[in-house]
Amino acid sequence: MRAIGQNVGFLTNSNNPVANRSKPHYAVVADTLIRDIAKATYPVGSLLPPELELADTFGVSRNTMRSAMRVLVDMGLVSRRAGLGTVVQVRHATPNFVQTVESLDQLFPDLKSTELNVLGATEVVADTDLARVLACAPGESWLAIEGLRRVKRGRAAVSHSVVYVSPALKDLAKTLDKRRDPAFQQLEKASGRTVAEVVQQSDAAAMPAAIAKLLDVPAGSPALRTVRRYASEDGRILMVTDTHSAPGREGYTVRLRASWRGAETVET
Repeated sequence: MRAIGQNVGFLTNSNNPVANRSKPHYAVVADTLIRDIAKATYPVGSLLPPELELADTFGVSRNTMRSAMRVLVDMGLVSRRAGLGTVVQVRHATPNFVQTVESLDQLFPDLKSTELNVLGATEVVADTDLARVLACAPGESWLAIEGLRRVKRGRAAVSHSVVYVSPALKDLAKTLDKRRDPAFQQLEKASGRTVAEVVQQSDAAAMPAAIAKLLDVPAGSPALRTVRRYASEDGRILMVTDTHSAPGREGYTVRLRASWRGAETVET
């Protein structure tokens, strides 16, 4: 097993070919761990070192390390067990189905024909449930910007969204109103940071009563809930959007292709 501390400066050493790859740091770290697991550097059933130690080993922030570990969990290579740690489950990943897009704009097919009407903004403190949605620690402060997306002002809204950003970006609530360019582009301009990754989760849900009233649909009716987390290159979450779409008013079509990412990274 690699000694902790052996890779200090791993990503900052300009002579290291890995450091010069045009990939987010979390992806470089994840790829390295995937190779190590495939080569049984970390055997099945063994524990990976704690995140803080791995972050020190690779010379990255804890947020970057957390994003790298999330990749391994999503691939099924490892699992996290309370009171135990991160356990290696398999050496090679099974194929995942992934959606490939050429740009983030392709995630927003409705923007050309709709506009977001901001209802208000308020600072919130994440409780346990909200922290799970935002992928943050309970007790963190966020600015919650609430809005309705309409085809045209005055017509029935197609969806309800809450945009969560840093409280320092309170002026974003004004620029989001009635704008058709994606929120992430406005976020980049306001924060000076670039969105490197978007993780999107869509689930069937029952329409909450408060949102149902705004969308003029029955409470508890079927809804599509979509949560998108926007992260910078170092893995820091810059923005989270939580959207409930009214039944029959909005939908998505995606094309999926099988990816053998785990197998491709094995070195023989």
